[in-house]
Amino acid sequence: MAERTVNEGNLGAWLIKCDPKSKYDLPRAIKELDLEEVTNWSVADNYRSRMMKPEDKVILWVSGDSKLMTRGIWGVGWVTDFVRDTVHEDLEPDEDTYWHNEEDRLAVTNDVALDIPLFEGALSDAELRAADIDDLEVQVQAQGSNPSWVSKEQLARIEELLDEWPEWLEQDEVITISDDGAAHGDPEQNAIVEAAAVQAVIDYYGADWKCDDVGSQKVGWDLTFTHTISGTVAKVEVKGLSGDRPIVLLTANELRAAREEPEWYLAVVTRALSTAEVVEYTAAEAIAAAEPYVYRAAMPVP
Repeated sequence: MAERTVNEGNLGAWLIKCDPKSKYDLPRAIKELDLEEVTNWSVADNYRSRMMKPEDKVILWVSGDSKLMTRGIWGVGWVTDFVRDTVHEDLEPDEDTYWHNEEDRLAVTNDVALDIPLFEGALSDAELRAADIDDLEVQVQAQGSNPSWVSKEQLARIEELLDEWPEWLEQDEVITISDDGAAHGDPEQNAIVEAAAVQAVIDYYGADWKCDDVGSQKVGWDLTFTHTISGTVAKVEVKGLSGDRPIVLLTANELRAAREEPEWYLAVVTRALSTAEVVEYTAAEAIAAAEPYVYRAAMPVP
């Protein structure tokens, strides 16, 4: 198997490409729809697209030789969701999708949700090259598929030419409440992330600790570890995340356990599906960081 070019260690940002002359008429869409941001884009089904996750940085690149849009960067922002299978909706007879060919539109099998505010004008390829940025994959392999990418070192050089990167805005998220606790997003994806996180925490504790999975007992934590020599006990609540930001949801039962159980700990696993990193917090740290998010109100019956 060929070595994969992109990994969590070298990725700075994803780069999605638009060829407005032969594929998608982005200039006309901007003009007719008064488009100010790109919210989704088609991507190939490959290892790169399967790596894309919320809070990854992303760059919009316009290629080709369109006279209406200069070749270069036309926006920067964020991936806001995981790649999904594309659902092709039936079109009205006069409905315009801005694809040049219906065959190209129907050939799309995967797309990804994005938040990329559009620039008023490009950070052009010529400006990038003038700043000695001429080694981007999109510059040397223009015919590659979406998504392309830039390294952390390349991204640092690009960011020196930008006024700022737009702030990450919290998306309208689904809150999933289950027997396993509370989490943001799709319940099926959460289950996959949580399983990977649990295994990462078991590996983190190592062979000197006996592990009992008590998550189904609703005691306020997921794993009870007992040291095989000293008998020390750790009651560990596991929270798994696919991204890098350690923002988690704690249920009332988990906070109760944090307050009442002296051996309670919170293990937060970021990048659980790739290069998992475990950080353990004490009960006091978890309680201090917790903020009210949703209140359950049992209203009296009139």
